[in-house]
Amino acid sequence: MDVDFFTDVKIRKIVRACGPQSTSILICLLCNIYKDNGYYILWDEDLPFVIADIVGVSEGAVQEVMLKALQVGFFDNELYDKHRILTSSGIQKRFLNATYQRKETIIIPDYLINCTNNPINHANNSINPTDNRQSIKESIVKVNRKGNTSNKSPKETSPNGEAKKAELSLFPQEKINFVDLMNFFNNTFAGKLPAIKSIDDKRKKAIKARAAQYGKQAIFDVFQLVLKSSFLLGENDRNWRCDFDWIFKPTNFTKILEGNYNGKRTDTAATRRESVNHLKELAGAILRNSSSEDS
Repeated sequence: MDVDFFTDVKIRKIVRACGPQSTSILICLLCNIYKDNGYYILWDEDLPFVIADIVGVSEGAVQEVMLKALQVGFFDNELYDKHRILTSSGIQKRFLNATYQRKETIIIPDYLINCTNNPINHANNSINPTDNRQSIKESIVKVNRKGNTSNKSPKETSPNGEAKKAELSLFPQEKINFVDLMNFFNNTFAGKLPAIKSIDDKRKKAIKARAAQYGKQAIFDVFQLVLKSSFLLGENDRNWRCDFDWIFKPTNFTKILEGNYNGKRTDTAATRRESVNHLKELAGAILRNSSSEDS
């Protein structure tokens, strides 16, 4: 917590526009940022409620403070517009300072701010402004403090039974961070799919197998395809929703990648009911015509 927090001109502008309760909202937002991912938080439909419930204000008040914070530069506007996240160069600087003694730190390059005084973008760090062209899908890897990241692609597998071999040797220098992957899934599908609480050995094995077969990028491509599929999110005749384990089953994962669930599926139950009603009407008309001819 900066000692000049309450005298910062950005804070003062937010307080002047949104009232004294805005400081509690901002502090609560910062706490959630540092607690969850460390240097950013995804702004989704649930976050205003969470903050409002903790602070004791309305969701509208939280929304108002957030918009003003973006306007005055307390949060980075560009990254919010692009990725719907709340972060800033100051937040990222504190995160790096706080995690300086860690051997490894998780960084998503596309979420970083191009700022010369941002230590995450320092020339001595392997994550620099040019890395921002990398996809988020390729970035949930461990970055060591010496600034070395491996961009080696995982060993490709053939359909003839090499998946297991590739899985065992998967990413020797570039491990999947399962905690970050779990948080990414929960944030992406908050309020849409059941959240997961842990990634056990069975789930790790499935994740590694899919990454070995299609590459790590495919995992995030699949997440985006699921997010765009109303059918997989519950708009179907059974009100069924997929879940984390269903997604990572080999057949399901492949079908999602191939676009089998793209767009909105037709409600088959409604279609069947409509067809049955139409047949009943036709049958009724035929019977009425038959009766009139007999008479």
